[in-house]
Amino acid sequence: MRSSIIAAATFALGALATPVIQKRDCNDTCMTYEQATVVANNFKSLIANYSDALADQTLTVDFVDYSDSVTELINSGCTGPQTLGEPTFNGRAAFEAGQGSQPPIPFEILNLWYACEGPVVMRWRSAQSPEIITGNIVIETTRSDGSEPWLMNTVYSEFNSGAWLVNLGVFVPNCTANGTSAVGPVGKRSLSQRLFPM
Repeated sequence: MRSSIIAAATFALGALATPVIQKRDCNDTCMTYEQATVVANNFKSLIANYSDALADQTLTVDFVDYSDSVTELINSGCTGPQTLGEPTFNGRAAFEAGQGSQPPIPFEILNLWYACEGPVVMRWRSAQSPEIITGNIVIETTRSDGSEPWLMNTVYSEFNSGAWLVNLGVFVPNCTANGTSAVGPVGKRSLSQRLFPM
């Protein structure tokens, strides 16, 4: 009798000490490097070779794009019509209308970082002329059961919009022969003198 009680107690303790293990593939919960690369390349394609079909496939309906740099381009360096600090495109339809009317902007991805459930972060460069443009993009994602395992829901993007305005011919720099900022008209200081007074 005593041995059967000990055996039963040992069995019960063994059952308590053995946890139920559920093996889960990392892909069930976490983004892989390959998936992060797809997200980055999808966004790159939306800028370099835009199509509504790709936007519908890769962006959530409530997609939001924040970029004071893009807003500054839309405003051509002026105050308005868009407000800095507010979403540049609020919703996928707004992004499609805005990006769909732009010429292709080719760029290369210089660096890529990602986390388990996003975001995907990339540093990029566009070899424009006369100024090369470099920027950063943070892409927040949502897990999906569709053809794309991760959809883009929010983007934060900043780049050198001043150089871009130069490339567009909207802003003409006031430079000396050696490329440094020149003093403007009498009584006025150059932009560099106003930003960084000595």
